[in-house]
Amino acid sequence: SSSDNNSRKKNSDSSQASYRTPEALFAKHFALNSIIPSIRVLSTSNTLESIPSATAAPSAVQAHVFTYGDIEPGRIYKDVQVITHFDGGSMLVQLGQGVKGIIPLHHLFDKATGDENKQYRIQTKLK
Repeated sequence: SSSDNNSRKKNSDSSQASYRTPEALFAKHFALNSIIPSIRVLSTSNTLESIPSATAAPSAVQAHVFTYGDIEPGRIYKDVQVITHFDGGSMLVQLGQGVKGIIPLHHLFDKATGDENKQYRIQTKLK
């Protein structure tokens, strides 16, 4: 019926509105000819007319890595957040949005110090 269609349209409109940036906020941060302090290029593989895809979201720009493909063996990542512990002493760390890494117990210390079984609190940052 038409009332059902109107109800669905209103729900659809309200759900889409929740994903929109308020116009005043958008105008303040992204006015024509304004300078965006930093962006992160996300992809150059599916470019539209040779224009890469990028993000200005601070959480994505500041993340150590954005995808597992960004991880570089041998690179040092600082201020990495501990997100969970495993039995046996290993821990899971947050490298970027949705990108996690594991640090096995035998890679936590250079030599036996007696601190191997020390528990680190979740949500702390390792330096």
